[in-house]
Parts: sequence; structure tokens; C-alpha cells
Amino acid sequence: MNRRELLTEIDATLDRLIENAAALQDVPSDSHLAEALQKTQESLLAHLLHLDTFLDQSPQSCQDKRALLSALSRAPTARRKLSQKLSH
Repeated sequence: MNRRELLTEIDATLDRLIENAAALQDVPSDSHLAEALQKTQESLLAHLLHLDTFLDQSPQSCQDKRALLSALSRAPTARRKLSQKLSH
């Protein structure tokens, strides 16, 4: 993910956080919907923090992570070999 895409994703996540916060004000606090919205907010915040860590990384570090994620998405045997290689 390049820096522009990363900032776009951060912006979209912030928009969803704001929309959900507004929706939470209109929902009774003891309802299941309020609980679900609160969990969604927590998930969005975690996603935002995760995205924020990429802003501090060098582009090469992001490329390395992209290659790692690509390798992990391959067949299970490739994942197993890669995870064994990384653990040593």
C-alpha cells in the first residue's frame, strides 16, 4: 500500500468512526445495537492504529511486509515453510 492509499484508508476509517459515534448517540445505551456499534468502534480504532504504524515505516519495510503477506497467502505448505524459516 503506497502512502496515498494509506492516507485514503485512514481517512475512510476516521469517517466511519465519526458516523458510528453519531449513530451511537441515537441508540439506547442498553441495546444490542449499541453494543455492536461499540465493538465496531473498537475494531475501527484498532485498524486505525495499525494503519498509523505504517506511516512511520520506510517504503522498503512496507514492501517487505507486502512480500511476506503475499507469501503467507499461498498454499499451506508454503506458509509452513515460510513460518519455519522466519522462526529460526
